[in-house]
Amino acid sequence: MSERPVYLVAAGGHGSVVLDTLAEMGVAVAGIVDPALRAGDRVFDVPVLGGDAWLDARRGDELVLANGAGAQPYKNLHGTLYERFHRRGFEFISVRHPSAVVGRDAAFAEGSQVLAGCVVQCRARIGRNVVINTRASVDHDCVVGDHAFVGPGATLCGDVRIGAGTFVGAAAVILPGVEVGRGAIVAAGAIVARNVPDGALVMGVAAAQKGRRDL
Repeated sequence: MSERPVYLVAAGGHGSVVLDTLAEMGVAVAGIVDPALRAGDRVFDVPVLGGDAWLDARRGDELVLANGAGAQPYKNLHGTLYERFHRRGFEFISVRHPSAVVGRDAAFAEGSQVLAGCVVQCRARIGRNVVINTRASVDHDCVVGDHAFVGPGATLCGDVRIGAGTFVGAAAVILPGVEVGRGAIVAAGAIVARNVPDGALVMGVAAAQKGRRDL
């Protein structure tokens, strides 16, 4: 646990889940920074301190941040927020719900988030600022790149590779040994049986490429 005070940045839907998870971990969040909320308000009894100006007056070595920004298929606010404050010297706390099941020799980089009911099996490698969302499953020897977002109930079978910044939609299934490129989008409910190029959008059963996004 961090010896420095922890502050949540962004307290929308995903941020509220992160706040709940930190509470389950026994981490007391000192305050919330969110320009969309009014200073003095409270979220789950945690005070809102203000917007970005509040953090502008702080140094990175004074505190630790928790990333409450979510992600959408074409807009990874979670990754943007992390990089913005990381460049200013702030560190991000890693989050793991007590109900998550984690196998031996699994590794988690700074700021990773493993939420309620997740399973991360042995030798998996989870990159910086990755979200493994509610009840998602990451099997043995998977590698998930920085800033990737694995949606609720998604399944990564054994030895899957997920590129940096990729979005895996809710309940998607990626079959063993498949590689999904950087910045790709796997639509909700897709079953992915073959490799996915960088930036590709795939959907369906079995998933087929339907488009691309700019990288």
